[in-house]
Amino acid sequence: MHKSFAQLKPIFFARDCAAKNDSPHKSLRKLLSLAVLSLCISPLPAFSEMLETDDEHLLNIAAQSPFGWLSRDQLPPALQKKIPPGCNGIYVESKRDLSNQPTASLDELDLIVESNSASIVEGNKATLNGNVVVSQGSRSISANKMTYERDTDRATLQGNVIIRQPGMLIQGEYAEISTTQHQASFNEATFILKEQQVRGGAESVKQISASKIELNNGHVTSCEPGNESWVLEGEKITVDRETNQGTGKNVKLKIGSVPVFYLPYITFPIGDARQTGFLFPSMSSSDDGGIDFSVPYYWNLAPNYDATFTPRFISGRGTMIEFETRYLNSWMRTESGFTYLPDDGGSSDKDLDKIIDDPTDDSIDDPITEKQVRPHKGSARWLVQFKQNSGDTKGWYTRADFTRASDEDYFRDLGTSSLAVANQTFLDQSLEVGYQFAHWKISTVAQTQQVLLLDIQAPYRKLPQIDVNGRYNLNDWIFSIDNQYTQFKHRKNLDASLTGARLNTDYRVRWEKRATWGFFVPEIGYKALSYQIDKHSRFNDDKERDFDLSTPQASLDLGLVFEHSPGDFTQTIEPRAYYLYRRLTDHSALFNLGVTHPTKEDLHVNFDTSERTFAYGQLYRDSRFIGSDRLDDAHQVTLGLTTRWRSNSTDEEIFSLSAGKIYHFRDRSVSLFGISTEDDRTANSEFATEFNVNLSNQAQFFGGVIYDTKLKTVNRGSTGVHFASNDYRKLFNISYSYLRDVNTNISDDLASKDIDQIDLSFTYPIGNQWTLMGRANYDFQNNQELETFLGFEYNDCCYRFRILARRWLDSNIANLVVNKDAQYDQGIFFEVHFKGLGGSGAKVNSILNDGIFGYESREQLLH
Repeated sequence: MHKSFAQLKPIFFARDCAAKNDSPHKSLRKLLSLAVLSLCISPLPAFSEMLETDDEHLLNIAAQSPFGWLSRDQLPPALQKKIPPGCNGIYVESKRDLSNQPTASLDELDLIVESNSASIVEGNKATLNGNVVVSQGSRSISANKMTYERDTDRATLQGNVIIRQPGMLIQGEYAEISTTQHQASFNEATFILKEQQVRGGAESVKQISASKIELNNGHVTSCEPGNESWVLEGEKITVDRETNQGTGKNVKLKIGSVPVFYLPYITFPIGDARQTGFLFPSMSSSDDGGIDFSVPYYWNLAPNYDATFTPRFISGRGTMIEFETRYLNSWMRTESGFTYLPDDGGSSDKDLDKIIDDPTDDSIDDPITEKQVRPHKGSARWLVQFKQNSGDTKGWYTRADFTRASDEDYFRDLGTSSLAVANQTFLDQSLEVGYQFAHWKISTVAQTQQVLLLDIQAPYRKLPQIDVNGRYNLNDWIFSIDNQYTQFKHRKNLDASLTGARLNTDYRVRWEKRATWGFFVPEIGYKALSYQIDKHSRFNDDKERDFDLSTPQASLDLGLVFEHSPGDFTQTIEPRAYYLYRRLTDHSALFNLGVTHPTKEDLHVNFDTSERTFAYGQLYRDSRFIGSDRLDDAHQVTLGLTTRWRSNSTDEEIFSLSAGKIYHFRDRSVSLFGISTEDDRTANSEFATEFNVNLSNQAQFFGGVIYDTKLKTVNRGSTGVHFASNDYRKLFNISYSYLRDVNTNISDDLASKDIDQIDLSFTYPIGNQWTLMGRANYDFQNNQELETFLGFEYNDCCYRFRILARRWLDSNIANLVVNKDAQYDQGIFFEVHFKGLGGSGAKVNSILNDGIFGYESREQLLH
């Protein structure tokens, strides 16, 4: 960092020195310039949590503050909104100084030295007394007295020593500076790194490099000046703002004045940057597992590669580990992880102990064994996950997703503390490789799935599935060609499952004409199925195992838009008609392929197909099935109407209402099980409606109803309100769902159930720092809670904690006992986040994200 004297352009002002002898002044300028250069640090980027201003009044007030910090009452109302959530003030920097940093180099800036008096002894030692200020651009050193010795390149500063530069300030009573080693040390000093929101103090502070500060017997915190809610104290603490990392020896974490944590050595992140070190523990307590405690350790192995290792102790189950890695480069993104519990203790739920110990209890339908209520006790339990996405929208790409658990109860019993794996009905294990051309896409997929619910059949394995799909757009003409070949392997229930290969094709040509007046879309197509069924132990030899089905189809989709502008609003009336024709093709070859057996159901071909639940969105679909094993016949027209209201001033939609119905010109013959139902012989569908009302920019009222005009009953319905304030601190959701069991299928396994549920969730700030949050999900059909939780969040400028009390239905136990209390688990979940040091709370986040719509967006916006 040394520069030749000729390269420097200092300007010197001595308040009581006349300019009679310029030679000493030149010498002093040359000597002192090195002292300033030794403390200069590279320019900083813009700061996200500082107030950048050119208001001289605010800057003068900030200059009087030890850390350039202004409290809320020192700011005008217009700037108070700049204060981060939970804080009572904000750090201030000069906008002019910050704007100079990216462009101005040291060689281009003048060096200015000011003092009340100055003297030079024998051309080697310079002494400045009284209000000494050495500045260069936005960097400055100030003290009551400054001495510089040229022979040793050593400067000493005494009395109210302050070094300032954008984003950083160090102050103390005495300092020594070495211009050759570019180091400085302070006694009884304090410092602030404004960009990282970290401040501290120590018996001595050494600036050992341009970006690194070392504290001896010191402390650091991210709390505001005057607030010591948490402090990290250590024998030696090093803070490096270039790497945004801190290290400490013999470190104690204090909450207030109480030591709560000790480590002989620790590394910790400074600010939000990813850094190696311990994250703070996560803890919860529940009936099922007891105390659940985990301490994540994070490795920042490289800018594009990291890992998290989490030891976890569950008092009712044992000690386990969780491990997760992430890798990213320009072509792929990979995430992998695993968990392992070597010996499950079976939970510490006293309700289960009571059930097992007293089989005559009134709450029990039948005597229950420990194996029934603790089926995995003594077993090793685990979870593995691997996800990878590579390639882009053109050219080669791969997609891998492998997630598997040791048993179907893993998520219910253990969940995850640090892995981002959601509890799902199916865990996917798949690999896809493909190539995207300009008009064609070719891909192959191998897939199997693990089912986590006992009453759902496992899907077929696809080993493999090959897709060759093309699409061409020629002006208003669209040509699509879809070909899919799939080899289906056995499901879990082998005796009732056929296997084999299926080729399905779907070729279509349509003409799209869309304009402001509406749209006109005619389409013709041809669909075909081809099967090769494998030999089965119960296969009827009289049946063919290779067969084909095919059918042509045609449709016409027509919509019109009529506008009317009564005053401040524009109303539209949008009638729509959709005609669909698909010729009936014989499906008998797909049914009754097995030898008749009095205790076993017959064998049918159905690899991946189910009926859609009728809703408004199905009115304009071209199939009533999900999947490809049925070419459903159709001769029908859908008539629908939509009206919308838009604001003429903002062009935002205020209100919309849609309704429609399908009119069948003949009975439907193609069904899922080969036997038509009453619904297939109904001339008209149910009447479907949906609506949406934008109550404001933050609130929406929505819903839909399915009405049976023949029975004059509501078969299905849902409605709700969603509200989110602009800053997402306030959230409110209420929804109601109703389903009347009208299933007439012959298979009990697929029979639907009545649903009559309400779901309420919210977050509501109580003052500036407290937030109340909760959820209540209730089932009126069975008169029982599904999930209820209530919690608080306290958000301070330097830490945040959340605590939840939760009660939820244990679906496994609920099926075994009558006693309501025994059917539920309940627990307390706690999370703390010390800002600037990292935090924990994957489990708390998972509960809140799943239970409160909009909470994930709230976290991204506020934290």
